[in-house]
Amino acid sequence: MSNKIKVLFFVDRMRHGGIQQFLVENVKHIDKSQFDIDVLTLDDGIEYPLEKAIKDAGANFYKLDGIWIKTPMSYIRYSRALKQFFGEHEGYDIIHMNASSKNYILLKYAKKYGVPIRIVHSHNTGFQTKSLLKRAIGNILKKPLMKYATDYFACSKLAGAWLFGKKAVQAEKVKIIHNAVDYKAFCFNEETRRRIRKEYSINDDELLIGHVGRFTKQKNHSFLVDIFNEMRNSNSKVKMILVGVGEGEEEIRNKVKDLGISDKVIFAGYKQNVNELMQAMDIFLLPSLYEGLPVVGIEAQAAGLPSYTSKGVVTSETKVSEALSFISLDESAKVWADSILNGRRDRIDTKKDLSAAGYIIEDSVKELERYYRMRVGQ
Repeated sequence: MSNKIKVLFFVDRMRHGGIQQFLVENVKHIDKSQFDIDVLTLDDGIEYPLEKAIKDAGANFYKLDGIWIKTPMSYIRYSRALKQFFGEHEGYDIIHMNASSKNYILLKYAKKYGVPIRIVHSHNTGFQTKSLLKRAIGNILKKPLMKYATDYFACSKLAGAWLFGKKAVQAEKVKIIHNAVDYKAFCFNEETRRRIRKEYSINDDELLIGHVGRFTKQKNHSFLVDIFNEMRNSNSKVKMILVGVGEGEEEIRNKVKDLGISDKVIFAGYKQNVNELMQAMDIFLLPSLYEGLPVVGIEAQAAGLPSYTSKGVVTSETKVSEALSFISLDESAKVWADSILNGRRDRIDTKKDLSAAGYIIEDSVKELERYYRMRVGQ
């Protein structure tokens, strides 16, 4: 009989995003001699590249075929699928759920089938949906989520307060798990910079503005384009690269076209070499409407990139080095543009800063392993 600790990670789908990248990096670095790792997702009908990445990282990957939450009736099929899954996959010591309250039922069945440690991990400060009704339901479901969970995790205090409440954070019932990154993959490399800029036809004298994120309302791409357009008005030798995919991409493409700047904006699509693309960038922008603690913000700092994000709505915990600055979304696109163009351009070595703040993946995974062992009594 194996003495390994058996852990089931859950995320609703393996589309490219900060939560999913967090999962891949942790699975990749966790000690497989001590832990058996499974990953479970729902099924929105799409097969994502990160599904292969999670398998390559050393996890067994499972999907609840045909299960996606669309209506209240979806929970009937969801419940049946969970009964079948836990009936066929026994012996989990820990379930580590990286999703919002609508998936509370997962923890209900985990408890029913004897999983003793049930972790809920908050990665955000708002619901992804625009629907007021769905948001209201999501808030109501926070109560049963907390009921069935045994442990509360969050990527930041702000994300913890959003899902579990300020009192839980103040009472130190929420454990902060940093969105750590593989520093070695992101630290600056001149050769990589030249290769990627050549690939995208970026001249040496051109300033490349970069963004990594799904085309969703949360990431505020429309305002991002406005900022870039203002920068272009002041500096003709500026280009922008947008890395990611999503339902809002066509709208942003149309806006770029209407502004007459299509030749200045690169839509790179989904890329697995974000670390290399960041080498080619000169400035990183993340004017999000809300965030838990953005992984890409830490990655950009690991790359030493001068970076700018939204003051007040992106937690101040994101700033772990002098590479990152905050600007309020109350300011105009021109104020953003002027601040950025007049700001720092030099790259800095941030390894000591990331290490001191706990954002080096090897250190973060060791902390997570220690916590798992402590909770199962090893």
